[in-house]
Amino acid sequence: MKKTLIFGTGSTGQKIYHEIKEFKKVVGFLDNDKSRWGGGKIKLDGIPVLGNAEVLNSIEYDEIIIGSLTGLNTIRKQLLEAGVEEGKIKTNYIETQVNARINFLRDFAKINKEIAKKYAVAEGGVFQGDFAKEINFCFPDSDLYLFDTFEGFDKRDIDIEKKNGYSNEEEGHLSITSEEIVLSKLPFKEKAVIRKGYFPETVKGLENMKYFFVNLDFDLYHPILEGLRYFMPRLVCGGVVLIHDYFNPGYLGVEKAVEDYEKENNIILHKFPIGDHCSLGIMK
Repeated sequence: MKKTLIFGTGSTGQKIYHEIKEFKKVVGFLDNDKSRWGGGKIKLDGIPVLGNAEVLNSIEYDEIIIGSLTGLNTIRKQLLEAGVEEGKIKTNYIETQVNARINFLRDFAKINKEIAKKYAVAEGGVFQGDFAKEINFCFPDSDLYLFDTFEGFDKRDIDIEKKNGYSNEEEGHLSITSEEIVLSKLPFKEKAVIRKGYFPETVKGLENMKYFFVNLDFDLYHPILEGLRYFMPRLVCGGVVLIHDYFNPGYLGVEKAVEDYEKENNIILHKFPIGDHCSLGIMK
């Protein structure tokens, strides 16, 4: 049985672990978030979180499965630079999801090229900017508003998660990012508008905006609900809000936020899957 490492301790990595644990020997998790390291003491389902790529020289393994949707390219590059053989890096568990979301975005932008020029686009929950890069590339003529704390999950949102059992996330997770990292990836960075801070406080002054495409990747119940409250009334006809992690069992608050938004407005949103088994599209 192959000795397997999973790079990513979030809900995606944990989901992969539960899918493969019966036929692969998972000997450890890796993560770039130092707060999740434990030198073998911090464990997920009894499996230790060992560190990041720097510990690989002291570990016996046959393969490393990348278990992070947002970090696919970054982690793969990191492993190669650490001397990991390309054949030992497995990306197939998440490539389908990543590629499906990008393909949807590109096709949607292509058929709406002219009308999209008139409006802004946005992302809530930017992390290191990999999907923001795709939005910027697909909508080069639109201002791109990027909403993120750039300090990881806020305690106020995590308290709601824990109180309701929506996820196992922790305050400060996904803090390994910065405005500079995000901007360095954008092909048309002059179109980017960074709104750093706690959402929805960061929408102040943007009450009259109109949006054509929005990606909500906040992961957690409260910012997703507030994202719908802010963006849906400002989404133009034919526009789309993409809700990431809607079908992810590790983030139950995402689906609940959509449900609660419909209830409080007494409406049924025009919802559709996009084929990545993770995201939900909502069209105005």
